[in-house]
Amino acid sequence: MRLLLDTNIIVDILSKREGYADSLNVLKRCEIKKAEGYVSAVTVTDVMYILRKHIEPGDVREALLTLISIVEVADITKTDIRGAFSCGIRDFEDAAQVMCASRIGADYIVTRNMKDFEGSSVKPILPGDILALLF
Repeated sequence: MRLLLDTNIIVDILSKREGYADSLNVLKRCEIKKAEGYVSAVTVTDVMYILRKHIEPGDVREALLTLISIVEVADITKTDIRGAFSCGIRDFEDAAQVMCASRIGADYIVTRNMKDFEGSSVKPILPGDILALLF
């Protein structure tokens, strides 16, 4: 099963936000190859930007290096960007994630923000729900 992990999933894990355990367990399932994990290149840059204000930048860098040793990083292409403008998803970043997920053949976008992906061509799923499928 191929999964695109949304930015909020990675932020949850690295900042240990409330409810992060399910997100961490999804990443662990990717680490032991029970699922193919992906993040978009935009997720890596966004996480660095978001967390550098709250966590020591060197610690964020190390965490992201660990992350990319576990999951693949999918680029965002010109085609993804063009598609994001016309796919009907209101938030552009989420639309770009959908286009990326579709292009890499993801089965699900793992996210905590289901409403952000209404109308997505790739089914959004909560971390707890994907864990139920993976076990």
